[in-house]
Amino acid sequence: MRLAHFIITRFCLRDRRWMEHVDGPWFGAVNPVKARNLNLRLRLLEAVCLPALQAQTNQNFTWVLLVDVNLDGRTKRRLRDLTRGLSRVRLHEHHAGAPARLERLGWLRCLRDRPDFVLTTLNDDDDALPRRFVETVQSHIFELDGKGGLPPFKIMGTKRALRWRMAFTPSASLGWASVWRERAKVPSCGFSLLCRQPGFDFSVLGMRHIHAESYFDSQARSSARNVLVYRRLLLEAARDARVGRIPMNAEAFFDASAAGTAVISSHEGNLNSWRWSSSADPDPDRRPVLGAETFPDVRMDWDAVRRHAKYFGGWRPRMRRLESVLYGPKGVRIEAAHRFMKRLRRRPARFNPAC
Repeated sequence: MRLAHFIITRFCLRDRRWMEHVDGPWFGAVNPVKARNLNLRLRLLEAVCLPALQAQTNQNFTWVLLVDVNLDGRTKRRLRDLTRGLSRVRLHEHHAGAPARLERLGWLRCLRDRPDFVLTTLNDDDDALPRRFVETVQSHIFELDGKGGLPPFKIMGTKRALRWRMAFTPSASLGWASVWRERAKVPSCGFSLLCRQPGFDFSVLGMRHIHAESYFDSQARSSARNVLVYRRLLLEAARDARVGRIPMNAEAFFDASAAGTAVISSHEGNLNSWRWSSSADPDPDRRPVLGAETFPDVRMDWDAVRRHAKYFGGWRPRMRRLESVLYGPKGVRIEAAHRFMKRLRRRPARFNPAC
């Protein structure tokens, strides 16, 4: 069985939903190709994402850096310098204004090698995969194939994740670590889709990790449009490929963290990072990050983390969060306003109105 595995890192892609905002004078926080944002993301890639992929015990994958077509030449050269020495790296330019077909596999140009299955995995530039992640998911695939029970498509991910708040302060010189607590039980880091070839022309980029366990579980009722669309598309593809009855149950999802390792999700500098840092109550289980002993299963470039510490601590992340709240999309501003009013209501009264 021939397997083609692509780990996809989205680097400074412009979102078509925000295209009407990114050219304004106040949108440095939401325009991914602004120089300030590029400098931050390059440092995150160098310190977090890249060393974790270099340390994978199984290197049988292709790392795809999905970049914006308007990325400047200097940044592209820095990306090539960072990835020099890696044999299977591809830099792919994407145009946000063009009809998006990233949810299909054609842009990967992998079908010319005629693989039997294609596995696509998400790993953003501020996230890190544990050392045995690739080995775990590929071993599961080959084990099922050896037993004759490999379905034509399968979703994979991890239910164990650690959150790294890269807001460096004197009390936590390398930030804070805590258990992942989000409404999405499966984080985006490591979220994967396996598809049989030919016939199933889908990549993981069209799916949402928040619905990871709902896509193929017919018992899990869902009104999410993305889930319903993918269920229909995959069933139609199965019918056209004449693969017979396909499993639509909870077993169609594989938890790669069953081996005991957890992915690291930082998202510091991300447009969503202000949600965590604006919380009135800190995580009860948070602890200072001490280095490799805090994340023993994931390789980081701690020298690069310390070298770039000023970009993650102090006033810089606070300004990025403030700009994303004040000048971000409408939904972000509304949610921020609700959270601000909730914190005001929780504050004790400072005066007695009866006096």
